[in-house]
Amino acid sequence: MVVISIFQPDPILFPDRPGVYIMKDKSGRVIYVGKALSLKKRVRSYFADNIHPKTRVLISRIDTIDYIVTDSEQEALLLEANLIKLHLPRYNIRLKDDKKYPYIKVTLKEDFPTVIPTRDLRDKNAVYFGPYTNAKKMRQALKSATTVFSVRICKKMPKRVCALYYMKRCSAPCEGKIEKEEYRKLVQEMIDFLSGKSDKIEKNLKRELETYKDNLEFEKAIVIRDRLKALEEIKRRQKIVLNTSKNLDIFGLASRKRIAVVAVLKIRQGRMIGIEHYALSTSRGDSDEEIVDTFLVQYYKDTFYIPDEVIVPVVGNKRLLEDWIRNKAKRRIEIKVPKKGKRLSLVRLAIKNAILHIEEETPERISFSLIELQKYLHLENPPRLIEAFDISNIYGEYAVGSKVTFKNGRKDKSLYRRFRIKRVRGIDDPKMMEEIVERKFRSSDRIPDLVIVDGGITQVRSAYRAIDKVLERPIPVFGLAKRFDELYTRDGAVISISKSSPALRLLQQIRNEAHRFAIEYHRKLRDRTESILDEIDGIGRKRKELLLRHFSSVERLQKASIKEIECIPGIGWVYAEKIYKFLKEVQT
Repeated sequence: MVVISIFQPDPILFPDRPGVYIMKDKSGRVIYVGKALSLKKRVRSYFADNIHPKTRVLISRIDTIDYIVTDSEQEALLLEANLIKLHLPRYNIRLKDDKKYPYIKVTLKEDFPTVIPTRDLRDKNAVYFGPYTNAKKMRQALKSATTVFSVRICKKMPKRVCALYYMKRCSAPCEGKIEKEEYRKLVQEMIDFLSGKSDKIEKNLKRELETYKDNLEFEKAIVIRDRLKALEEIKRRQKIVLNTSKNLDIFGLASRKRIAVVAVLKIRQGRMIGIEHYALSTSRGDSDEEIVDTFLVQYYKDTFYIPDEVIVPVVGNKRLLEDWIRNKAKRRIEIKVPKKGKRLSLVRLAIKNAILHIEEETPERISFSLIELQKYLHLENPPRLIEAFDISNIYGEYAVGSKVTFKNGRKDKSLYRRFRIKRVRGIDDPKMMEEIVERKFRSSDRIPDLVIVDGGITQVRSAYRAIDKVLERPIPVFGLAKRFDELYTRDGAVISISKSSPALRLLQQIRNEAHRFAIEYHRKLRDRTESILDEIDGIGRKRKELLLRHFSSVERLQKASIKEIECIPGIGWVYAEKIYKFLKEVQT
């Protein structure tokens, strides 16, 4: 590859070869990445007289253009996708959520491979299944796979069997309870299962079952029988939508303003196994063909399995995409735009799902829950921007706070914030609440329409005091208690909202999200600080919590005697002696 920078863009200076061009503004920021079969011809097209208004705006912001020469147009296609993911250029079509999506990873280099969730795709000695739009869907798929195929899910091989072995979810290679060849066969079957080849697996399992029965190997027959039952149960829950043995991905597209949503229906051997939605950032003037072409590359570039047919509503450069996908999958794969029949019906279903999802991404009307909330809380306007605060600590130790943001009734994780309590010592939740609210408003100009704090009257008053220190105008603040789901005001009034009201459901969702975010940070901080206790054999999370709840910190625990440690319920003499000796050794 050759990388060249041209500071005064002139099409004549670009080679007549395939590659990628990178447009930058005066600050050096990448604003657009494109691919071309001929760099010279593609760049020349930007400086023609009859260009699109969108292109004219882009050209006005270009200061320099870099280009990278590649060996083929397919190589340029993949490089373009990687550079878009790296730089997130303003004028490119790209996945709106720039976080790494979760995948299922199957390691292959080890003697006894493992299957684990991951967002890191750098290991080339592994295969990946995904991407999934959220971790919950990924975990569901992983659980289905490990229910049928007892492959280990631990990152490091343990020294002894765990509970999963007794639950028949792991074949325990750690204690040699399965031979290497048999285990690798199990892994390959699971890869086939995740690739959608469940009918093939079922047929093979039935053949194995009959063989074991004929050979009177009843223990092995029982294992295969249980695996067959689990597979049949998974297939039973999947709806048959197409009479075919092929695997398909069906794409639907909806776009509005600067956002597009692609819905993907996953059809495996005629059964719908799931649906995913992906939001993309677009620019005015981006065609449906451009959006679909760009998304297909971003969607398939990191995944191991690509189905037999890719069914789309439109496509731009079909030849290039098919060549690239076939080269990646090492087999024949077709990209189709159906004109009639069942496949067209499924594309329309995917489009309907994309339309429903984009209405959530770009709500043009105020949701009923926000209107209800305005009515119950007597607000001047519906609270489009809501911020919620929560505190998490154990008896004052490792105290942290969280702030979550909901825009138009939906989470906006880009505005979430965590706080480590700095000014408060000991157990004083109201003071901690005052600190994090004050710090938030001092560091941000964004003013919410409504503030929700976890707690009652004292937390509400603390939040008001913090806001009064920073802002000249008041913001409505309410406390939401966990126990009764009632709202508290500054003057002590209690507001009850009907349990069937969408307003209460929204408030509960906001409160629970703030609590989850705070707890997550608290655990990370505590686990990082208390990692010394993890080194003691037999001390898990529960015993660690008992110790910290009693002694408040590791420092105090180190000063305790064996007798003081032993008196904690759930510890006992054996663990007390073990903890005492370990901490004394660490001190010396």
